Amino acid sequence: MYNRKNPLFLPLLFSIFILACDSQPNVEDLQLKLKKIEAEIRTKQLETFQLKKEINSFGVQDKSTENISLVNSIVAEKKPFAHYFEIQGQVASKKNILLTPELGGIITSIHVEEGEKITAGTLVATYSSSIINSNIEEIEEQLDLAQYYFDKQKSLKEKGVGTDLSFKEAQNNYNRLLKAKNTLLEQKSKFSLYAPFSGYVDKIFVSVGQVGGPASPVLRLISLNHMYVAANVSENHLSRINKGQFVIIDLPALNEKIEDLKIKRIGKQIDPVNRTISVEVSIPSKEKVIPNLMAVMNICDYKDTSSIIIPTSVLLENTRGKQIVKTIENNLVIVKEVKTGYQYNNETQIISGLNPGDVIITNGKGSVIEGQKVKVSNK
Repeated sequence: MYNRKNPLFLPLLFSIFILACDSQPNVEDLQLKLKKIEAEIRTKQLETFQLKKEINSFGVQDKSTENISLVNSIVAEKKPFAHYFEIQGQVASKKNILLTPELGGIITSIHVEEGEKITAGTLVATYSSSIINSNIEEIEEQLDLAQYYFDKQKSLKEKGVGTDLSFKEAQNNYNRLLKAKNTLLEQKSKFSLYAPFSGYVDKIFVSVGQVGGPASPVLRLISLNHMYVAANVSENHLSRINKGQFVIIDLPALNEKIEDLKIKRIGKQIDPVNRTISVEVSIPSKEKVIPNLMAVMNICDYKDTSSIIIPTSVLLENTRGKQIVKTIENNLVIVKEVKTGYQYNNETQIISGLNPGDVIITNGKGSVIEGQKVKVSNK
């Protein structure tokens, strides 16, 4: 047993504790050691590659590599590239209305059916106008008498017998009754409802015998000739959108895409509730493209006519967090660091690090290392 009263006990225990702490590995030291080893590996790989390349230049086959890996490859080339960002929207029509009468009354007849395609000016519904008809009949009788009296006074005046006062009174009375009749006829026309434009009768809301008025819509009329896609875009994207910008509309329900479209309108205020701005894109008319159909608006915010574009799947990341691509030169693997740009639709734009004509390893890239001899088999 230790003698705790021994004055050498505590210093000895403290020294053992310090030595134990010092023996624990330091994370920074380990990371530094790892980087040093990785640098040595890269140096050795590069030396190996250069030696194999030099040996091959003499026409001597390197027999030290017994296992030659089979890989697939593509050739880097320049081509047009465009980047899009997606916004969910919906299809709408500029002509989609609830048709209502100007005056109310009992509906006496409905002249159209749901789903029917009608033209502008088609009679849609008729309301009872019996009171107006009675008033028109009454005023027509008064108008006949007023016209007779006016004609008589006009004849007497032409003969120089009648007075100007009697003629003026007859003329004013006739004109007053004629205007009253025209007013009643105008009111009577309000009891007949007509289609303001050509379109489809989507739904009828009333029945014959029902009392209707300006607050009671008769039917919904929709035109499919003035279609557009509307979306609410976050204000964070405001700097990325402009009028005339190219757009691709995706209609998932129809499994269809409409290309070569442009932004027609951008709203002039931000919605204070959801912090979005409205964007509209006109689309061509099609039978199944109908209002409220879900649509995805793909807005092009970047285009380049000539960039090196590679599949995103061929990109790798090295231990230093840099993006790399494994290429082939003289049947040997070369690792190249690359700087990437935009990514879209499983393709990535290469800003630097690759040249047109470089052979890029696709399948098999994960099983080969720099300097290793490979054989291309694009089958």
